[in-house]
Order: sequence, then C-alpha cells, then structure tokens
Amino acid sequence: MSRSPSSPKRPGWHWSEYWRSGRAEVMTLDNRPGGKAFDAAPVWLDYFGSFAPGARLLDLATGGGQVAGHAAAVSASGERGFEVVGVDQADLGPMAGKSPAGYTLIGSAPLEKLPFPTAHFDGASSQFGIEYADTRLALAELARVLRPGGRALMLIHHAGSAVTRSTAEQAAAHDKVLGDGAAIRQARRAFTAHLKRLPAPAARAAEDAFRDAVKRAGARLEPTPAFESARYLVGYLADLAERVAAYEPASALARIDVFEFGNASWRQRHRSQQAAAMDPAALETFLQRAARAGLAPSERAELRDERDDLIAWRIALSKA
Repeated sequence: MSRSPSSPKRPGWHWSEYWRSGRAEVMTLDNRPGGKAFDAAPVWLDYFGSFAPGARLLDLATGGGQVAGHAAAVSASGERGFEVVGVDQADLGPMAGKSPAGYTLIGSAPLEKLPFPTAHFDGASSQFGIEYADTRLALAELARVLRPGGRALMLIHHAGSAVTRSTAEQAAAHDKVLGDGAAIRQARRAFTAHLKRLPAPAARAAEDAFRDAVKRAGARLEPTPAFESARYLVGYLADLAERVAAYEPASALARIDVFEFGNASWRQRHRSQQAAAMDPAALETFLQRAARAGLAPSERAELRDERDDLIAWRIALSKA
C-alpha cells in the first residue's frame, strides 16, 4: 500500500510532503491523554542566548524552521544581529530561500554535503535531525563548517523515549487497520468502474466491495490515542465509500492518489524515526564519530519533560 506518483522519489520525499503541508514542528510527543506536546523552546532560547552578537548559527535538518525561528527570536529580542540559516535535505515549503523573521531556510541541502565555506559558523543546532543522516559524513561536515571554538547542541531521538514509543504504537495501529491495502485497492476499483462506465451490476459490486473493505478496516480500530491517525484515514475512506456517486470518477481517483501518497509518506516518516532513534550503544558510536571529526562532547544527558517522560538525548559538542 505505497502507490506514489510516477516520478522517482527524491531523497527525503516523505519529509518534503510534510513540510510542504505548512507544518513547522518536528516529530514530538503529541498524543498523550491529558498532556500537551513537549515544548523544546526553553532549551533553544537558553542555548541561543549564550552566543555573542553577530554570531553565525546553523540549524541542521531544519524542516519548517522551528528551531531556526527560536534563534532569530533571540537575535531580535536582544538586537544581537545573528545570521541564522536552516538547511534540510527535503524540499521545503513556500518560505524556503526567503528570510522570514530574520532567518533563511535552504532546502535540497543534505547534511552530508553542506553548501557553506569552512569555519563559517559559531554555533549549530539539531532537533531530531542529524540522526536521520549518515552521521559519519554529517558530523565531518559539521566539524568543517564550525569555526574553532564553535559549539553544537542536539536533541536526538532516544530509542527508549516516549516519542519513539508513541511513534511505534501509531505505526502498529496504522498497519493493523490499513496495512493490507484492501480499502485503497477497492476504492480505486470502485471509481475506475464508474470511469469506464462498466455495466451497473459490475459498478454496484465494486462499490459494495469498497464499503465492505472500509467496514473491515473500521472494525480493527481501537479506542486509544495510537489509533487516532488511522481513525481519521478510515473516516475519509468511509465518506468516499458511502457517496461514490457524488464524486466525479477522475477527480475521485486523483484524490485517492493524493491520499495514498500522503498515507505512504506518513508511514515512511514513522519508519525512519524508529530507525534513527539511538540506544546507548548507537549513541556511543555517534560520539566516537564526532570525536574522530574533531568534535568533543561537552554534555551527554537524557532529556525529560515535566511528567518525567524520557524525550531525547541532549548532546553538546564543541570544536577545538
């Protein structure tokens, strides 16, 4: 169930779709009963506040520019005149290449090959970003573009965190409800039957098969937060199934293409998050790679929120 547009998928295609939707935040914890998403703003405001006026700051895997925006806010509030640049491998949204609120976002810029001169930046940041890259190459590039004495602060996905656990639960719920792809296949068959003007009995049979597939998917839903995304998707398909005749077939098939691509990109983001999350052994390898690149660790801690939920690794590096 991963039908996508006919053009080849670019690196980071699943994130490109996400950022083009206008989202600003990265993957955080946002589906706990009675709790808000974890807010990392205090971490970044404190960090960027430690830089002198005129500092050049780089945000790695910037996405919608959320962390870069915190740097720009510190710069503006203290009239510090920071140069703030965010880079991301993905194609970014409509703000890419512009300077909203004092920062610039650059898309299609892999962390393994940064488009900046050597020793250009005083500081760098990464919130749930660098771990998605080839960290050996990305750390070498970070060391190259930092000036001597430059610093980096990173929040890195922790394999044991509530974020990773939530991601895994949502992915499992999605696969349980929609993983067989039957509802999408039957949706396509139902509208194709109308597009081809098949005889009425054949069209009705295709519609009935579509409705049955959606009902089977809905029956697999459970009343827990992990199923909220799957619940929305089933609801979308149920509306199509109950009102097939209300939609122009070609338009409906185009909507199904968009729906399926968005669904596939959502699932791929969850897979990549789980793969990127680091257990203690993976973090040790990461820090060894940093050291070989000339970046010394000055902080290594587990970041927890106000509910004492484990959120991320907090890692600080400095260049000699």
